[in-house]
Amino acid sequence: MKRYVFGMILLGGLLLIGWLVIDPSRLFADVYYVKVPNAETSIRTEKGYRYELIGYNEEGKKRPLTISTSELLAEGDFLKVFVKEEDQEVTDFERTSLSEVPIQLKEEQLDDASPTTFP
Repeated sequence: MKRYVFGMILLGGLLLIGWLVIDPSRLFADVYYVKVPNAETSIRTEKGYRYELIGYNEEGKKRPLTISTSELLAEGDFLKVFVKEEDQEVTDFERTSLSEVPIQLKEEQLDDASPTTFP
């Protein structure tokens, strides 16, 4: 009987710790990468700012995404965003380095940054 009670307490403790450590907004979410454009592309809302961007996953698949924040994001930052399958709204995001970004996003950003020459 003591083993059963001890096992139940241990299992309950593990579940509680797991609940505190696991972020539900990232659980079962798809991961995409975006580059933050300039501040003029943000839309001012009553709760902060909204960005409508195109994200790329690891396989290079594009998807339109919407990020809502309470503050302006730094222009040129790369973000790793978490989004649920059926929703376009981003559930969570974090800043990431250029080395983690898929090659398709890097190529698109290089194409956008190339200087135009005038005749």
